[in-house]
Amino acid sequence: MIHLTDTGYPPGTIILAAGVQPRYYEFHLSLDAVKAPVGTKLHIERSCDITQNFNGGIKRMTGEWAWFLADDHSFEPDILLRFLKFDVDVVVPISPSKVAPWMPCMMHGPSDTDEGFWQENMLLYDWDELSGEGLLALPKGDFIGQAGMLVKKSVLDRIKYPWFKAGQFDPGRLQEDMMFCRELQQLGYTVWVDQETIFDHHFIIGVTARKHKGKWVPALKSSNRHIIVLPDAKPIYNAAVPPREGRPATKWHRLPNEADYIKSVEAAA
Repeated sequence: MIHLTDTGYPPGTIILAAGVQPRYYEFHLSLDAVKAPVGTKLHIERSCDITQNFNGGIKRMTGEWAWFLADDHSFEPDILLRFLKFDVDVVVPISPSKVAPWMPCMMHGPSDTDEGFWQENMLLYDWDELSGEGLLALPKGDFIGQAGMLVKKSVLDRIKYPWFKAGQFDPGRLQEDMMFCRELQQLGYTVWVDQETIFDHHFIIGVTARKHKGKWVPALKSSNRHIIVLPDAKPIYNAAVPPREGRPATKWHRLPNEADYIKSVEAAA
């Protein structure tokens, strides 16, 4: 991270729940470039137990806030300072789901209660519902994950150990993020959703092909259940034109948090 001395915000702790090996370079490039108040600490908690990782990170935290991360996301360098500027108890970005059709990782709670009890097949939010400006107060009983969530220390002090709890809704599932969200609301806190900040979600996706109108076209495989056909996928150049006769050279674009653009290179001699 990049420590800044003149932000006007107190330091805190970035808590990363991770496995024994890192997953995506996109995450680490984002973390390297994120701007944070001077004195902010990073705790990387590594194990296969997500609840243990987050709880261990909170035990070791210093400062006035905790920012919860996982290493399958990427984000803009100013996200943390943006969240601190809001000066609210809890704020969280919007993260797309990893599974097609990639809806937001937010759920409407059961329609017959406002207590936030979990049920199977709850309705995911639609993107249209989250396309406003500024902060949106998550309705009581609805759910959102903790990815990218910034929580003030005073809130965590009130919850006490264990802050993250597994198996509370279904003994066979973790759902520690949903339980954390519910507990925040039960204690009277508003979970604010920043509708203008997207927390990119990275995953492995397969590329295959399917027949469309009698011709092969590329298609994406998302898990074993979804095939997304891309009939209009075309190169940005005319493939029939040789490289030396007008086809533009292949351009390599920098990742969001690299220092400089990678120079354009020719596709072929």
